[in-house]
Amino acid sequence: MTTTFAERIIQYMEQQNYEIWRGKLEKNIIYVEGADTDGTENDDRPNYFNDLRIIIAFNDKFQPVIEGIWIASTEPGYYYTDNPMNPKGAARIGFGQYIAWQVGLHGYSNPHESLIQVGEVKVHRDYDRNMKRTGDRIEWGYFGINQHWGYGYPINDIRDASAGCLVGRLCEEHIDFMYRIKSDRRYRFDERFVYPTTIIPGDRLPTIH
Repeated sequence: MTTTFAERIIQYMEQQNYEIWRGKLEKNIIYVEGADTDGTENDDRPNYFNDLRIIIAFNDKFQPVIEGIWIASTEPGYYYTDNPMNPKGAARIGFGQYIAWQVGLHGYSNPHESLIQVGEVKVHRDYDRNMKRTGDRIEWGYFGINQHWGYGYPINDIRDASAGCLVGRLCEEHIDFMYRIKSDRRYRFDERFVYPTTIIPGDRLPTIH
């Protein structure tokens, strides 16, 4: 029996003892770093939109289903790696699960509805500018790690779309993402609902069998 991409993600989350929301109209927001939309691992090269933003929900048979999947980036590109907003280095969000985002507006010159960081997350400070987390200083806190759009920049050039935020490449796809997560019953009950989000390394997902 072939394991679906959604099942592989849920298996990994279970292995890590992450929370999984299986209720009716509950959405799980997941980013998979270094993976293509068919679930295969890619080379995760720097400055590319080569990560995934995914919404998983559970159907009436309690099976995980991908309700939305979009090309994204979980990492800053060359611009903010070489011109970090913090002298300690660009922020690269740590893998894990955080309950840390509310619906709000991102941006000053071009504000748009996004998920805004309101809870603590872990980041790795890329002081040596090698675009890797290994050996980097770790900090917990509030860093403005938002979930917003990537201005439609090319696949091979993140430009200034992210200084550490979780960014969906295309504006219209981000609008679809926001529409779908706002259908979550918890948000419909309380518009101050704080969304959980899980960031997963693509090379750690269970293999297909």
